[in-house]
Amino acid sequence: MIANFSNDQIRMISLPMAEGKTLAELKDKVVPVGPLDVVNVRVLGLPIHVNGYRDMINALESAGYNGEGCREDDGNYETLFTFGYDWRRDISETAKELDDFIAKKKAYLQKKYEELYGIKDYDVKFDIVAHSMGGLITRYYLRYGGEGLPEDGSMPAVTWQGARNIRKVIIVGTPNAGYLDAFTELLEGMVFAPGAPKIQPAVLGTFVSLYEMMPLKTMDMVVGANNESVDLYDPELWVRMKWGMADPRQDKVLVKLLPAAKSAEERRAIAIDHLKKCLKRSRQFMDSIRFDADPPEEVALHLFLGESILTNAVASVDENTGKVKVTKQLPGDGKVTAKSALFNERQPDDSRLFMKSPIRWNSVTFLFAAHMGITNDPVFVINMIYALLLDKA
Repeated sequence: MIANFSNDQIRMISLPMAEGKTLAELKDKVVPVGPLDVVNVRVLGLPIHVNGYRDMINALESAGYNGEGCREDDGNYETLFTFGYDWRRDISETAKELDDFIAKKKAYLQKKYEELYGIKDYDVKFDIVAHSMGGLITRYYLRYGGEGLPEDGSMPAVTWQGARNIRKVIIVGTPNAGYLDAFTELLEGMVFAPGAPKIQPAVLGTFVSLYEMMPLKTMDMVVGANNESVDLYDPELWVRMKWGMADPRQDKVLVKLLPAAKSAEERRAIAIDHLKKCLKRSRQFMDSIRFDADPPEEVALHLFLGESILTNAVASVDENTGKVKVTKQLPGDGKVTAKSALFNERQPDDSRLFMKSPIRWNSVTFLFAAHMGITNDPVFVINMIYALLLDKA
């Protein structure tokens, strides 16, 4: 049901859609103000508080990092910066915002170093702690800095421009090879938190980032006839299967999203156009970060992932009806499988004994924790701080 949302709220949650405009040109008035500290919801009238990233930020502050609002006296200055972003938008677009954010913080610290220590233009290096989609943003940023994806569908040159500003990266519960629920949620909708209203497929279908986190074909997460992997980035498949925004039943939601459209046909044309743009950009994004390319040796990548919860891993598609059924679960964090977090492309029939990943991990830590619970897991916290405070990788 969407009865708990007003029409204005539905449009505010969604990204705008319009034919003849690129995804980057489709702007709205939503402005991110920071990371998700705490989620407050009510279930059967009872208030429920779900921790976001507040515990992790508190742990970093207890380790000696100075967060926002620290007293800048006696030589103190801010050393812990939180980057808030619009998690609906194209991930490469957000990487550009991260590049701008780091440039501003670098200038701030260089000014402080000059004021306090007399060091001019110090080559500041940052450490990044990135959870979930934040890990994909970071991996793109390391390779390309603030360079966006070309509109012609080609690949940008790998310059490792972003890596020049980075010393260590802590990647936490990131769907490096995609996660199955991103795909099924685009088809069925989702509930963000217990007691919250369901977000309908047509609304989620406006989110570029959700397509960019769908399972890669090489991971065999979605299979069709003869157990062959399905290409989820094929827009004609979505139209033929009537998936997500291509489902005619979603017109009741499109009426609310596109009040200026005069007919169901016009609304459907706008929705299919947006779907095609999202799928094209998603294929381009995943291609840009999936091939082997090692960052500079001085940049360390530390992965933390959950492996204690059976997590949706494989689904089958009935190519006659378009129905999708989850058929297999694997260890993970309830959202992202360990296999995806590792980006382990090794197949069961592979003669090699070792993991096959395009990412060079400096360390991997397995945790008994759920996707959001990882960030306040005591084992994660102590190992995260240890990794950050080591002089070397």
